[in-house]
Amino acid sequence: MTDIVAKVCALAAFGTLAALLIRRTNPETGLALQLAVCAAVLFAGARLLEPVTELMREAKALTGLSEAVFAPVVKCIFIALFSRCAADVCRDGGQSALAGTVETVAAIGALYCALPLIATLLDMLGELL
Repeated sequence: MTDIVAKVCALAAFGTLAALLIRRTNPETGLALQLAVCAAVLFAGARLLEPVTELMREAKALTGLSEAVFAPVVKCIFIALFSRCAADVCRDGGQSALAGTVETVAAIGALYCALPLIATLLDMLGELL
């Protein structure tokens, strides 16, 4: 798996250098190249999630907990990862207000995804009292 990280780092470094060089003469093309490199890095890095998903499956099998417990956690993780990438791209494009808005919407989205977990927790607390 370290080879994937090394390849991602090299791709990101070369993509950044190319985007900086292109941005001098054509800022729009530089930003488009940066977006393409971000997508390629995310795609390459997605393979690192395979062991994580396998561990989640094992944890689900060992604990006997339902999918309703694990799905919100996974959704929140993906929301955090993708929104961070989107916000960083917005910042690089000079849109810091938009980046902040993306982060705010992502936080609301994560809270929304966690509602089933919160409801389950409240039900459990209600049964204990």
